[in-house]
Amino acid sequence: MKRKLLFLERFIYGDGTIPKNITFTVKIRGAISESALRQALAKVQAKHPLLTVAVQEDSKGQPWFVTPTPVPEIPLRIVERSSEDDWMRESEKECSLRFDMQQGPLLRMVWIRSGVVSDLIMVCHHCICDGASIVTLFREILTLTDQPKLEIGQYDSFNTIEDLVPRVILEDRKNKRKGLITSAFLRLFLFFVPQKKELPWGKDYTVRWKMDKASTAALVRRCKEDRTTVHAALCTAFLWAFRQVKGNKARNQVFCPVNLRRYISEIKDDMLFGFASSTTLSLEKDPALDFSAQVKKVNTRLSEKLENLKVYEEIMINEYYHPVVKKLSQYLSTAKGNNDLTFSNMGRLDIPKRFSSFEVETVHNPILVFKSANPNGIIVSTFDEQMNFSFLSNDAYLSEEEAAAIRDKAMEAIKSLTRNTERLTQHAEY
Repeated sequence: MKRKLLFLERFIYGDGTIPKNITFTVKIRGAISESALRQALAKVQAKHPLLTVAVQEDSKGQPWFVTPTPVPEIPLRIVERSSEDDWMRESEKECSLRFDMQQGPLLRMVWIRSGVVSDLIMVCHHCICDGASIVTLFREILTLTDQPKLEIGQYDSFNTIEDLVPRVILEDRKNKRKGLITSAFLRLFLFFVPQKKELPWGKDYTVRWKMDKASTAALVRRCKEDRTTVHAALCTAFLWAFRQVKGNKARNQVFCPVNLRRYISEIKDDMLFGFASSTTLSLEKDPALDFSAQVKKVNTRLSEKLENLKVYEEIMINEYYHPVVKKLSQYLSTAKGNNDLTFSNMGRLDIPKRFSSFEVETVHNPILVFKSANPNGIIVSTFDEQMNFSFLSNDAYLSEEEAAAIRDKAMEAIKSLTRNTERLTQHAEY
């Protein structure tokens, strides 16, 4: 494989010196063998072209995905398990360890093992995989570890933007003109914007909690009754909670990544892809609206924005921004931004709970520590009918006490939304 990084891949890559790693951990109960796990990693690497690549820059500084010869195998590091917190310590360590970008591969594995319980940590560079990719990879690794003789096939990745974006979009004069104009304005803005000092950086932290199965089910039922989405309800809850805790300092805006697979037919569900589109959501400022009404307003706005996304045009126009990628990265590292937080909803994780030789006991949300001017991020996923939340931030930007208060108020809001639904359910069961 040899292709130029698309703009968003290049933006995530940066200059290759700063770790942009995601760790994803699964706790299993049961026996696995080292040979089966290594064989699973080999088969997964053979299937996905992006697991064979390194990143190498040409004479103009343009980074390329390049498959070296021979392809290095996916590293597996084995650690003996001594406590329930080992996975957290190893995950934080892996977040800070750089990949060998010029040699690859851009994925590695840590196995924290004991006789009965193991933690498997997958570490990948964000430029080759998004949240959906890491779920796919873990499902395949677990399945192949359980069934070593299973074959999962291979596929060819796209090599140019022409393989990804339809020709009619690429050749459209209006799109070309828009790309040239917006890139020129961006270049002009970045030239005149004053250089700000780098913001102070403190201690990274993560606040974790789970919603029990009954509460998770009640939220899903209430959203179905109201014809809204769980995503809209959670965004509303966290925006409302952020405003309650931060007062006038709240910006009333949440940044939401959008999985591009639903818009790009060339990217199948089981293919690796390194970036997403995005949208932003805000609460109405009408004080007469109660929480339920706000959820409906947010849900309507979310539906409208998703329906109006022009993904192919966005990818094409982004390619005009390559000349300013470094200055843009510098600017965004010091700009405070307009968002209160980033909200990533991984949805119901497509990972089986039971295999023939082991059981998945816990799936921990991904950990990613990217130094940015707004590190507030919330990740939510659902596994075994239970929602799992992570609030990642830095105490120079938001104190851990404030994050905990936002968590509590958001869960109170969700509880108030589902209270009537829970009562009706209990009534019916009685």
